[in-house]
Amino acid sequence: MVTHAIMAADKAVHRYGTRDPFEIIESRGIRLRYFDAPSLLGYFTVVRRIQYIGLNQRADEHHLRTAAAHELGHSFLDYDETAGDELQNPLLFTYLNGQQERSANFFAAELLIPDSEILSAACYDAYQETLRRIRIHMSEYSCDADRNAFRQENMLQFFEEHDLPTLDVLADQFRVAPELIRFKLQALACKGLDVPYISGANSDFLRRWHR
Repeated sequence: MVTHAIMAADKAVHRYGTRDPFEIIESRGIRLRYFDAPSLLGYFTVVRRIQYIGLNQRADEHHLRTAAAHELGHSFLDYDETAGDELQNPLLFTYLNGQQERSANFFAAELLIPDSEILSAACYDAYQETLRRIRIHMSEYSCDADRNAFRQENMLQFFEEHDLPTLDVLADQFRVAPELIRFKLQALACKGLDVPYISGANSDFLRRWHR
């Protein structure tokens, strides 16, 4: 499911020539609505085969972009499962299960955050050089305790020498909700790219949003 969501986002970027979820929403003929609610950030639903995305007008720019990309992910990934719903009130949130929410988060992260830019921000090349140095010299140590100490010293040196951005700083840089950075890092891991770990993120964070 994760790989499918990542591939769907990459194909969307290639097809529409943009990472802007609002431009893709318009190009796909999805009807965009804004609503005012205390806790719901966004929704995706289908009414008589017409797709709707709703966004909370109270949200700040970062959450709006994140929600727009997330709900667009449902359009790409879950349309068949919602196409039978003909809701009398299009503002009614169509419930989607946890796996679908997680996949939509991965879609949003892949759509909004280019690999090259976040790898650069996370000092990826320097981190890989540190890992390479550890691998090369690890055999010079005869016991596990010495090998572990050598690894820890090199990792400590890396973090001391490089001013790595926090999750919030990365979120500001890419104009997304902070939790989405974690999903992007997981997407990079799925591609076999080893980057410094940033903790935190729940797949339902968009549904738990409050303002």
